[in-house]
Amino acid sequence: MRRRFLFIVMAMFLLSGFSKIMAQTANADLKGIWQMCFYVSNDPTVPGELKPSNSFKILSGDGTFTNMVMVPNKGAIIIGSGTYKQTATNAFTEYVEKNLHLPQLVGVGNVLEFELKDDVMMVKFFVKKDANGNEINSWYYETWKRVVMPTVYPKDLVR
Repeated sequence: MRRRFLFIVMAMFLLSGFSKIMAQTANADLKGIWQMCFYVSNDPTVPGELKPSNSFKILSGDGTFTNMVMVPNKGAIIIGSGTYKQTATNAFTEYVEKNLHLPQLVGVGNVLEFELKDDVMMVKFFVKKDANGNEINSWYYETWKRVVMPTVYPKDLVR
């Protein structure tokens, strides 16, 4: 009888510990404003320097995202929006509601695998079909740098 009681207690202890471990997903700090960047180099054997582009991704704390592009001398436009959720330690899923650039992603969950290094996020995601429904089965790779507030107002800033 005592042996059975100890076995049941031990099984309950193991199951509760296992369920806590399974429930834990390390959430990365994804929220913020991210600027798409590209590596630029004069040498084809090295990636070069990380240069900013005119594209931004805003990951809000309420689980919404917005993709926007600055159009030189015209302003900014929103090219995509929806909600997102971190679904694994190294992935988040965007639930696209609107997208001008990749309309085939509207209405589906788009899984973005990521790796964070300091304030740089390397992202890759898979697109099965193009906007016309043709199979492309392609991986997209993007590099995003977190936009941070400097400690002082930049002297060369043009507003």
